[in-house]
Amino acid sequence: MRIYIFVCFFLQHFLSLAQDSTQYIIVGKIVLEGNKKTRPSIIFREIDIQEGDTIPKHKQKLILENIQNRLFNINLFIAVEPQWIEKDSLVSDLRILFKERFYFFAAPIFELADRNFNEWWYDRKRDLTRTNYGALLVLKNVRGRNEALEFNAQSGFIGRFRLSYKIPYLDKKQQYGLTLYFSYHQYKNLAFQTENNKLLFLRSENLLKERYNAEIRLRKRTGFYTFQNIDIRFMKNRIYDTIAILNPNYHLNNNPFQQFWMLGYDYIYDNRDFASYPLKGKRIFARFEKHGIFKADDLDLWFLKAAYQYHKPLSQKFYSSFALGGRLLYHQGQPYSYASAMGYGNDLVRGFQLYVVDGQHYLMAKSTLKYQLVNIIKNVRFMPLKQFKTIPLAIYPKIYADMGYASDNVFSKERNPLANQLLWGTGVGADFVTYYNSVFQIDLTYNKLGQFGLFFNFESSF
Repeated sequence: MRIYIFVCFFLQHFLSLAQDSTQYIIVGKIVLEGNKKTRPSIIFREIDIQEGDTIPKHKQKLILENIQNRLFNINLFIAVEPQWIEKDSLVSDLRILFKERFYFFAAPIFELADRNFNEWWYDRKRDLTRTNYGALLVLKNVRGRNEALEFNAQSGFIGRFRLSYKIPYLDKKQQYGLTLYFSYHQYKNLAFQTENNKLLFLRSENLLKERYNAEIRLRKRTGFYTFQNIDIRFMKNRIYDTIAILNPNYHLNNNPFQQFWMLGYDYIYDNRDFASYPLKGKRIFARFEKHGIFKADDLDLWFLKAAYQYHKPLSQKFYSSFALGGRLLYHQGQPYSYASAMGYGNDLVRGFQLYVVDGQHYLMAKSTLKYQLVNIIKNVRFMPLKQFKTIPLAIYPKIYADMGYASDNVFSKERNPLANQLLWGTGVGADFVTYYNSVFQIDLTYNKLGQFGLFFNFESSF
């Protein structure tokens, strides 16, 4: 009887182990196809499994999704298609198909010089003289290591010369990277003052301002989602007599020169599915900057800026996004050239795209609810360039609400009335996502001032 019980127990235990083994697979070969230029080491840096690993079957789909998103976000490919190839009941190979981007890019520059398209369209009356034009040359992934060399030369509203070289990884462990950057700007059109939360510009045939900027940045990447940057920068600015007369505090104390060193530090945690238009995941960002390191520097201020994003699918078609961000700035004299608080880039309350708010500290919150109306991929046979044969298009109708507050005790209340009060804006709109992570947004807004607006944007609002 005891032998019978022992045999039954052994058989039950053996069968349970056999059943559990069917819930796992062994990773066979990892096969890369289509990466004609990109080195495998750059790709394997984004893959968190190895040949011979044992993984639960129910995680196979999630693993493919994470690998696809990470490889897509390094901006070397227009398409990434990972798939499992079953070899037998226990072993599956991982096969990843790639379509690489253009890595040599030379193109003319024609861009708007204003803060955003809406300021140019409404306040500047679609003035085509407020544009920059020139040439852009990009050499990316030259040796298959995701390096990037960029050269930019432009004229027009703002003259600019820019050169940068980015090396993503310096070491074999692929943790440390380096960026070198230099730029020179010339201004014959310059925003010299704020009036009623609008920028006042002066246009001249002569130079109004020059700016030199040289920077070295060291990056450390830990795991897949965590980045830290340390950078040191030298800035040299010069304004000419007219600007110093119109705004003596542009560089403080009627000083035509402003020269200083800056030390900065970034912390970034980013596990969003797509950086250009995220639908899932979160991003944590913090930046500290100290302007004026030495006694001889003409500027002495520091700030801490932080932001948090959270994106969540609510169902198969509905998505929500939330963001919270702000800044603390302390100074021993804040010049007008460092007056900006809200109104630049994504640091704005939707509905106030036509306004800027000067100040030291600010806090903002944004929320969006959207619905995936369209998500298609079309193959265009007649297109001669294979990088453009695949046309993705996704459309997301949305509703949103934002609020923000900027604190100011330096600049004139008459010139900056939107400071020191809670601003809010809400509205409806639609986002279009297509080629090369391009985003186009249409927003119908209503704000605290009782103003309706129809606005356009060419990047994500987060």
